[in-house]
Amino acid sequence: MDEQQVENVEEEETETEADKVDLNRVFREAERDLNSMFPDGEMRKFLRRVKKNRSSNERFLKGIKREELWEEDE
Repeated sequence: MDEQQVENVEEEETETEADKVDLNRVFREAERDLNSMFPDGEMRKFLRRVKKNRSSNERFLKGIKREELWEEDE
């Protein structure tokens, strides 16, 4: 395959993966059909990454609290 064909295959795989993102599963607390509100696959992937980043940040902050790294100076 030449370079253009490889890029086309990669784009198709990315689009297919993006369309598989079920925002209703990712954001279970939502009261609306998020998949119909965000039909764009790239936006769905972006929102899924936002959710993962937020969860990761929350775990990090909980870890900091447990280790009590932020104790006041004596």
